[in-house]
Amino acid sequence: MEDLIKHQYSVGVLCKNIGIYIGLPLKEIKLLETAAFFHDIGKLFVPKSLLNKKEPLSIEEFEVVKMHSLYGAELLRKIGFDSIVVSAVRHHHERYDGRGYPDGLHGEKIPLCSRIIAVADAFDVMTAGRIYKKPISNDKAVEELIRCSGTQFDPEVVKIFVKMFKEEEAYV
Repeated sequence: MEDLIKHQYSVGVLCKNIGIYIGLPLKEIKLLETAAFFHDIGKLFVPKSLLNKKEPLSIEEFEVVKMHSLYGAELLRKIGFDSIVVSAVRHHHERYDGRGYPDGLHGEKIPLCSRIIAVADAFDVMTAGRIYKKPISNDKAVEELIRCSGTQFDPEVVKIFVKMFKEEEAYV
């Protein structure tokens, strides 16, 4: 659970910084940050045995895990979150090429918040690692985002993230 909270916080901070960097209005930045923080809340309804499994998931197990975006969106809708947040959580696993889930949206049809969360989420997962995968360096993660730009990720969001990342790296 602690890893989930740390991940959600990290993704929230990355998304907030992207929102600031591209000049989104403050209200949209707050909605983006909120959606990013809650993007994986639906994993509370997925069996821990699947989330903690070290071996590859079966097709059936992966179908169960994929439901987390729907579970999370429905939970947030029921307790009164803004529809932008609900939509962003629902669609954060859509792919730019349309091969994502749950609705197979593609390109600009995917909400901007979801496209931003997808990049920040992937970067954090790659650099923090998972029970089934060792972390990689920030530079390797950026290379992977670039490699998947236009297929998994929105190329404009990746370009913005890379530019922001390189500028911030210059000040560290």
